[in-house]
Parts: sequence; C-alpha cells; structure tokens
Amino acid sequence: MKPSTLARRKVLAGIGATTGAAILAGCGDQMQQRRQRYSTMEGGDVSPVISPEDYAQQFSEVVNLVGDFGADPSGEQPIDAPLRQAWDNDRLIVLPEGEYKMNRPFRRTRTSNVGLIGQNATIRHGEVKAINRHTVDRGEYTGSTMMFRIGTPTSPHGDLVFGGLIFDWGWHKNAGMQGLNAFIDGQAEIRNIVFQGTHSLGSFANLRVASATPDSVALVDSVDMRGGGLHYIDTINTREERRFDEGPEHPDFGQSWGSTGFTGHPDQQGTTVIRNMVCGPWPDNTVYPRGGTGRKIVSGCTVWNGGGSQIRNNGGDDWEPVEWLDGTDNKEEALNGPYPGSVIENCHVLIDEKPEGVYINPRGILLQDGPQLVRNCEVEISYAEGGGAGGTYGFGTRGEGGSAPAGPAVVENSTITLHENTDAIYVSPYTNSLEVHDIEINTVGWEAGLRRLVGGVGTDNLQNVIVNSD
Repeated sequence: MKPSTLARRKVLAGIGATTGAAILAGCGDQMQQRRQRYSTMEGGDVSPVISPEDYAQQFSEVVNLVGDFGADPSGEQPIDAPLRQAWDNDRLIVLPEGEYKMNRPFRRTRTSNVGLIGQNATIRHGEVKAINRHTVDRGEYTGSTMMFRIGTPTSPHGDLVFGGLIFDWGWHKNAGMQGLNAFIDGQAEIRNIVFQGTHSLGSFANLRVASATPDSVALVDSVDMRGGGLHYIDTINTREERRFDEGPEHPDFGQSWGSTGFTGHPDQQGTTVIRNMVCGPWPDNTVYPRGGTGRKIVSGCTVWNGGGSQIRNNGGDDWEPVEWLDGTDNKEEALNGPYPGSVIENCHVLIDEKPEGVYINPRGILLQDGPQLVRNCEVEISYAEGGGAGGTYGFGTRGEGGSAPAGPAVVENSTITLHENTDAIYVSPYTNSLEVHDIEINTVGWEAGLRRLVGGVGTDNLQNVIVNSD
C-alpha cells in the first residue's frame, strides 16, 4: 500500500461525523425560524480552510500557486495557466487566502495523488454574457461549465484532495457553475467548501462526485450550498429540454436535468460518503447520490425545499470495505457492520414551500433499487401537493417498472412531522421490500390513523410506530 494511502486513512479515522447544522426539532413557528436560520447563516458551520500541514506527508512536494507559479490572488488576472503548470503527480498545491478568477474550465484525468487546497481562497469564474445548456458561448469565461473536471468514467483520476475553497456565485447576477466534477479511482477527500450565493446560470450544479472501482472511496465532507440554484428558465441560459414542454406559466419550460445540488453518477462503484452537507433549494433533487452499483452513505446532512426529492439514493453490492469507515477490510464483517450497504443517517429534511421553476412536487427521502438503510432521520413537511407516487410524502420508494424494484430497504428510529394532510410513507408497487420500525409520526393541526398515513401498497413490516396528533 502506498504511504499516501496509509497517511490518508489516519487522517480520515480522526474525523468526527458531527452535523453541520442545527437539528430540526419541534413545529409551528420554530420550523419557520429554523428555515430562516439555515438560509441566512454566513457559513459558520463550514470553515473553508485546510491546513497544508495536515496533508503534506501524503505528497512528495508542496507548492504555493501564488509564490511558485505566479497566480494572481487579487482576482484581476485568471489563474488558468498557473493551474495547468502546477498540477502534477504527488503534488499538493496550496492557494493562500485571496480571490482567484478562472476564465477556462480545468480538466485532468491521468494524474494521481494531487491536492488542491485553500485557506479561505475564493474562486469565481469570469463574466458570462451568453450560455446555452452547459457551454458558455460569450464572455470572459468560455467553454464547459464544469470548472474543475477531475477524471471521467473512461479515464478516472487517481487519489485526490480538494477543498478549503469558496466558490463565489454572488459576485454577479449571472454566476454559478459546477465547481467540481470528480470521478476517482483510488481515494478522494473533498471537504470544507462553501458555495456562496445562488447558482444563477441554469447549468450543471455545484458538485458531482463518484468513485470508479469497487475498492475506491470518495469522502465529501463539510460542504455548504445553502444558496441553492435557479431553474434555467429564470436565467440567461437558452437551453431547452425534451420533457414537460409546457410547464408553469412558461411556453418552453422543461425538466432541469442538471440543476441538482449534489449528484452521483450512473457508473459509480465503490463507496461514496456525503457528510455534513447543508443544501438549500434546487429545481431538481437536492442531494442525489443515486446511480451505479456502489455504496452511498449520506450522513449528518440538512436539506430543504428542493423541487424533487430532498435526498434520493440507491444501493449496490460493488464495493469493498473501507477500513476507516467499516473498521475492517473483510467484506463479510463489513456486511454485518454499521454500513452493510447504502445508508442515510442523522439527516434533517424540511419542506415548507415549492420554489420557483419546479417541475415536480417536493418529496422527503426517496429510496430506489438496492439494499438501503435509513436511520435517525427527521422529516418535516408543511407544504404538500398531490398524492400518491407523484405527491409529497416523508419517506418513499420508487421502482422501475419491476425490472429494478426499490429496496430491500429498512427505515428505523426516525421522525416524520406533517403540518399538511399527506402521506408519511409511500410504497411503490415496484418495491422489493420495505420494513419500517420505531418511527414517530406527528400530525400537526389534523388527525389521521396509521393506515391513512401509509400510501401505496404498504410496507412489508410496520412495527413500533407512534402517531401523535396536535
């Protein structure tokens, strides 16, 4: 095993899984106060700083992008050329505090064990004057709206450390791209990142991260994207989509495929951990690690008011144990450990309005194919629209025509608070199995029995459920 891998495991083993925002609790006026606090906090829960000393031992060289490669920390001159010159195998690149402008997308595939870390380093793209779909046609910035594309499904990148950065979408009314698109064969740490302001270009949204092989692992930890994003019809983007041609009060309204806060990838394997993420409204799903056949763990995240599911996940068996996560490198032991498959835990979901430019009713936590476990989560709903599969609900399943049934899944030790008359749980007809136990359901301002609160075909096992009415 490489020395860098050993060192990284020691760093990861010492990281606590603390939640990045206050826990949702209570109801009524407290709920509105919480939402206001989440949407107006100044990012104090996520520090966009990474110390080079914490990672220097993993690399053969540490360089400073300003001092060693002449990058401009004032934001006047683009740093595209210094970035290209600095990026190399076994090198840690440090961005000191400052403002850095990019006028071109940055792409690397075949390098490995590279780090790009900042210390309150703010990155913004140059002015955009015309954009269609995911390409800027005119302006200071030109090209793909993936600002950092590190690895692809056909040519993944090796080990990566990335973070300690502020992506500034608030500097201009037309700002917001995909800060990082990473496809990793090895180990990745992506952490301590603040997306400042609202994504307002209607293109690829903030983060897409996936691991490429069963023994790969990507940790995404401590990310603040509470500003959310706009639907493309509310931006200067001239894109058109192939579905929902006639949407809300707009003749060319279409499904916004790219406008999701965090996304996984259809080809992902291995283990992806999304931890301590704060994510505000997006036109599409908010946190969407679903895809591929790997294990996805969503832990300690706070999300609200996305236009699809607030958290949408699936499971898979193509993963190998991760010692710092599973405490073992034995697959059989890991399958009997705390993360036997995809897990959503200690997360807090709030739906209290439907944002502009949304094509589907908001839902809480949606489970699709593969083994999954949901535990210790809280879902609170005070805005609901529609019923059944297309309506608003707390926890739900979705299968694909019977060929890829949802689950098997378990939901346990969680709370659902409903201020509106809607389903607490919805079970798709195309569900392998769903077991629910040790759940508390609170109905505020209305009353319902347990049978009324479970929609669809019902669960396979429903035990220890408490229903409270206020």
